[in-house]
Amino acid sequence: MANLIDQIHTDHRNMARLLSLIDEEIDKLIAEKLPDFLMLEHAMRYMVSYADKVHHPKEDALFERMATTDSRLGEAVDGLTAEHRHIVSLGEHFYDLIRAAQTTDFVRRDDMISEGIEYVAALRAHIHKEEADLLKRAQALFTVEELEDVDKAVESAHDPLFGQVVEREYKDLFAYIIGQQADNNRAPPD
Repeated sequence: MANLIDQIHTDHRNMARLLSLIDEEIDKLIAEKLPDFLMLEHAMRYMVSYADKVHHPKEDALFERMATTDSRLGEAVDGLTAEHRHIVSLGEHFYDLIRAAQTTDFVRRDDMISEGIEYVAALRAHIHKEEADLLKRAQALFTVEELEDVDKAVESAHDPLFGQVVEREYKDLFAYIIGQQADNNRAPPD
């Protein structure tokens, strides 16, 4: 079993893959092409259901433990937990726009572009802060056993997309991601 920090790193890599997919679909909107709304919806469903409800609470528990252990980290921890709340709000709003765009509801293309860009930028910047600073500090601050204690204190759930078993509702998104990887790994034609 990977320790808590290893799992957070893995989650960040996986979220970055989805942020790239979201970027590609936003680029289609910018170019006035039709994005793959179904893939956008699947990606954002993952973000609001796994990243926001499982991943971020684990980070919050870890960061709170860090602030308790070293009071000098309180301000940084408060800032990151506030960012979690902001990212959750941005993500839910963008997800709502995507779902509305697939129905008869009117959604302005410019609103979708700006909301998507803001969400992706905020989450990328947030992940960068965590990776560049607090996760390194946490690794130095805690033993493996202490990290296990933090992990056990927070409700866990398996990753429905990148875990050992891909849940039915994410199979199309998983296939899309695997297809993208295969395309990226192909050698360019001679």
